[in-house]
Amino acid sequence: MPKKTSKKTKNPTATKAAAAPAAADARSSTNKVEKAFVGPSSAKNYQGTLIRFVLHLFDSHKTVITDKYVSKFDDADAYDKGTPQAVLRMKLRTAISSAIAEIEPSCDGNPYECFLKIGNEEGALTYQMVRDYMAEKSNEVEVDRKCAIEYLKAINDGGEINITDDMDAGNGKLRVIVYQSESAYNGLRSAVAWVYKLARMEMPFANNIGIYINGLKRNIAAAKQHLGLKFTEGKAQMTEDAYELIAEHLFRSGKKEDILYHLIFLLDWNLMKRAENCMHAKMIHIEFVEDHLTFTFAREKTKQHGDMHGPWHCFANPEKPHICLMLAFARYLLTFPEVLQDGAPLFEGSNTYARYSARLHRIFRELKDDLKDIGVDCGDLGTHSARKGVATSVANGCTIGPPIIALCLRAGWKLGGVKEKYIFRADAGDMAVGRRAAGHNIDTKEFAISCAYFDYSDLDDDARIKAQENVTKFLATCLTNREVRCFASICYKYDYLNENLAADSPFRFTAAFRDIPEDIRKRATVRFPWNSTSSTPKLNGIPPHTVQLAKLESIERKVEELEDKLIGRLDNLMTDRGFSSTQFKTQDIVDALMPAFTMINAEVAQLKESFNSSCPT
Repeated sequence: MPKKTSKKTKNPTATKAAAAPAAADARSSTNKVEKAFVGPSSAKNYQGTLIRFVLHLFDSHKTVITDKYVSKFDDADAYDKGTPQAVLRMKLRTAISSAIAEIEPSCDGNPYECFLKIGNEEGALTYQMVRDYMAEKSNEVEVDRKCAIEYLKAINDGGEINITDDMDAGNGKLRVIVYQSESAYNGLRSAVAWVYKLARMEMPFANNIGIYINGLKRNIAAAKQHLGLKFTEGKAQMTEDAYELIAEHLFRSGKKEDILYHLIFLLDWNLMKRAENCMHAKMIHIEFVEDHLTFTFAREKTKQHGDMHGPWHCFANPEKPHICLMLAFARYLLTFPEVLQDGAPLFEGSNTYARYSARLHRIFRELKDDLKDIGVDCGDLGTHSARKGVATSVANGCTIGPPIIALCLRAGWKLGGVKEKYIFRADAGDMAVGRRAAGHNIDTKEFAISCAYFDYSDLDDDARIKAQENVTKFLATCLTNREVRCFASICYKYDYLNENLAADSPFRFTAAFRDIPEDIRKRATVRFPWNSTSSTPKLNGIPPHTVQLAKLESIERKVEELEDKLIGRLDNLMTDRGFSSTQFKTQDIVDALMPAFTMINAEVAQLKESFNSSCPT
């Protein structure tokens, strides 16, 4: 009898469970990956430089443009000439931009695709074309007439020079044409090289351009020396006085967006990063640890490939609210609570960096006279000025400064050579840099100040737990628990904020500021090593000489307390033993001991003064 075979039925539920869930693809296209060998900001700069260069080629060397794109550019140029703003050539610029985006590499025997002839074909781009365009780039400046004539004679080998009346600028000045900065010529070289790299072609005249630029550098340096031009390139460094002036202007502003720009400005200074790097920070990469904040960046200009960069430590400055990063962070979180959502960027919206840059330049103009009073020309400042200023301040604020390696690593500057393989970031060095960048005076014991925090050391266990619960319950309505220290900064400077913020500041109307209970506000305090309590967070980033100053301060305070304690104890002992019942008075004994106490106090004070004077400044 044949065996009965049972027919197995498929379980639709099991089939569904085995199927892989759907997921959105967050990977870039292969074409984009192939072009991502430079950062987005560099590619954008190259594109702008190339557009100007191709406009020159279109006007002077049209044959270097392939036939396919010549017709497109001609059509765009004809359209521009029929518009009121023909001089801007916007349609042609857009066509060139599109052509740059369409460059394809030579691969697997297939030829490259490019709007410029860059191969071995007839009429290809040459060194002479690039060199002549570089030679056209110049600036017109007014310099001392006598210096100009001497220099013009020198570069003409003593020959005749042609000075006309229309070159005279008055006041003993002469208008002369000079080269642009080195960076302008290097930028063009990099942009042209980028085209060749996109097409996977070798640039045949790379060596010739390098030689030409080296010659330009010598001529630029000579012109600066003999004509009295500014030696530095780019914007000037921002002094600490200018930094505080601008920060206070943003701090006191009643505009909601200025709360955002104030935080960006302080981050730019404290982190020593390019301002645009701060734009991409996310809340998940920011932590509140002990007495400081830590930031971690996955990508920067010198670390484009996802190397973990950080953490970088930032400290509060409770005694200077307008430059206190912890307080700025608290004001921002209360005014823009939407950023507290999981995975949210720290700064939402598009073009934040462009808007910040525009606002900063408006402030430079608004504070023109105030900046001039402290010796700063507003025209010399830019978004990178803060980065230059803080690096200079941290490195040169004292002869006992933070390690220069820690400073370079924090700023993202390459160490070069073998150093990058053997010297790495460590917390101690970066903490020293971070505390100095916060604006503390490294020559004083107050450099060791804590951030604002809630102190419960005077309470018993039950009362302490209840007080902490009160803070947690109040914060639950506006912040998350990890921002307690930020909130403490608001409570500590509550009266100052009330008196100094603009009446229409949106921060005033947030519940976390408007409704803070008085018993919570009074718990906020700051401490130093010599008066810390069990509630004081661990103090970090304090250099050895500041630790010694703090210890001396602690000794002095103990000696002062010792005098009162000993006198009181002697008085009690002699009273208990009946000294007061005779003519032998307790006060006589105390008076006899006073010279000893006076001597001890004097010696401690002298020791402290000697230590202060020996600290290098």
